[in-house]
Amino acid sequence: MPTVLHVTHWKAGSQWIHKILRECVPDRIVAPEVGNKQFLESPIYPGGVYPTLYVTKREFDRVVKGRDWRRFVVIRDLRDTLVSAYFSIKLSHPVLEGTPIAHNRSRLRECSLDEGLVYLVDEWLPDCARIQTSWLEAGEPVIRYEELLYNDLEILERVLLVECSLPISPERLREIVLDNSFEKLTGGRQRGQEDIAAHERKGIAGDWRTYFSRAVKQAFKERFGDLIVASGYENDLSW
Repeated sequence: MPTVLHVTHWKAGSQWIHKILRECVPDRIVAPEVGNKQFLESPIYPGGVYPTLYVTKREFDRVVKGRDWRRFVVIRDLRDTLVSAYFSIKLSHPVLEGTPIAHNRSRLRECSLDEGLVYLVDEWLPDCARIQTSWLEAGEPVIRYEELLYNDLEILERVLLVECSLPISPERLREIVLDNSFEKLTGGRQRGQEDIAAHERKGIAGDWRTYFSRAVKQAFKERFGDLIVASGYENDLSW
């Protein structure tokens, strides 16, 4: 029974995958803690399933994980990550002790959309970029959130059942994935129908185009344009 490690960054479907893992193997879940303390500071539980590990490749490699473990890494277009974070931090994310959410929420509520997005480019997005960069530079395989949106059953069956050896049937996994679809989680709202106050806000890829002004695009390109190319979301900086 291998230890299973779900590595990702914020706003890349981490809670969605967490829900699926929890329903697959509820008795094996090692609950996430602020600062990834359950992974970085505590002994690894053999056979445990660790959702939502927000860690770089270097942080991951420093942890003694035992002999039998499996890992999968999920990333997302950082432009959509930024937009998702903006609405989540401003409106819907619980304020957690030991995190800067309260301060950032106050800041976002004081400024315009453009100002808020540029603020997060500088103050919030770098940690996501650092995680992405570390895994891409190491040449590690990654799963794109965008691929999961439209091909979740096929990808998750391969990753969770074949690669991670979770002890459930394909039929049961299918039930769990369907139960955690965007439509089910939102009470029937279709992908693309936006509720800015909901955690499952819109459920589509490429939504950054709706919100990126010229100023936001320029600020993003200056900081993370090269990473968008390196991660395969664009071929160059002409977008």
